[in-house]
Amino acid sequence: MHPLALDGNWRLVAGILLGIVFGFLLVKSKVAWRKTLIDQLFLKNTYFIKMFLVSVSVGSILFFFCAKWGLVNPQFRAVYFWGAAIGGLLTAIGLALCGQIPSSTVASLASGRLYAIWVLAGMLLAIPVVHVVSDGLAKTLSKWPVPFQEETLQDLFSSPQICFWIAGISIIAALFLEFIRTNSEESESK
Repeated sequence: MHPLALDGNWRLVAGILLGIVFGFLLVKSKVAWRKTLIDQLFLKNTYFIKMFLVSVSVGSILFFFCAKWGLVNPQFRAVYFWGAAIGGLLTAIGLALCGQIPSSTVASLASGRLYAIWVLAGMLLAIPVVHVVSDGLAKTLSKWPVPFQEETLQDLFSSPQICFWIAGISIIAALFLEFIRTNSEESESK
C-alpha cells in the first residue's frame, strides 16, 4: 500500500481540483500568456524562473524528508539517455517556436486566448507522428553509446545528498538571476 495514494473516484476528484487550482495559478501569474514565457526565455523578466528555482529547492528538500519518513517511495526505471535528450531538445524547439508549454497552453485557451488552439493542434498532431517514428528511432538509438551507466544514475539519485545538491544549485542559480536583473524588471517591481 502506498501512504499517499488515492483510489477510485477520489483520485479523479483530486486530479480535477488540482488541475483547476494549477490553471488558476497559471492564469493569475500570467504564465499562461505567450509574452510572459518569451520574456522568461530572453531573461527580460526572471521572476518566474527565480520562483521556479526556489520551489525546486524547497521541493527537493521536502522530497528528501518525505522519503526518509516513508511518505514517498522513489522507484527508478531504466533511463533511456538519447531518447530523453532528443525529447528535451524537441520540447525546447517547440517552446521557442510557440512560446508556450502544454499546461500553459491549456490554461491560455481556457482563459480565452484562441491562438492557443494552434499550439494544441500541433501538440496533438505530434502524438501520431511519435507513434509512427518511435519504433525505428528506438532501434537506432539503442545502438548509440550512452555516456554513463544506468547503475551510476541509480546510485546518484538514491543518495540523500543529491536532494541537497539540487537545492543548493537551484538557490545559487536563483541568486545569480537576482543579481543580473534588468532595468525594466527593476522598474516593474517598484
